[in-house]
Amino acid sequence: MASRSIVQHASDGDWLNVLGMQIKFLCTSEDTQGRYSSMLNTVPKDCGAPPHTHPWDEAFYVLSGRIELRIDDKTHELGTGDYVLVPAGHVHAFTGLSDEEGLLIAYESPGNSHEFFQEINDTVRSLPDDLVKMPGIGERHQVSFV
Repeated sequence: MASRSIVQHASDGDWLNVLGMQIKFLCTSEDTQGRYSSMLNTVPKDCGAPPHTHPWDEAFYVLSGRIELRIDDKTHELGTGDYVLVPAGHVHAFTGLSDEEGLLIAYESPGNSHEFFQEINDTVRSLPDDLVKMPGIGERHQVSFV
């Protein structure tokens, strides 16, 4: 079955609340028969994704703001227009650096994370109290926190 065309307007879709960031999927693995997914992420200052790994490639393109991205043991400062590819299995994390909220697009291949982020949105409501739920959520979706 061929993929369907998708036109996503800025007002379309639902935002998920994930550890202080807002995430909106532009397309999910269901839209692409599992080949990839893409999402828009807000990255407030001092918020981001903790060090983790998963069995799919992930790429990031910074639309605005400054973001610190760690891949394995190297740290990179990214700004508007910067791009990075993190191959499957590599430890990575990111944090917002700028006073203005950062904005990035993440691409994943194959697209496996929609259910992971939805479960975080639905169950991790009170920070930091609900952080104890993260390892179990990660395990169910092949995400390991390190």
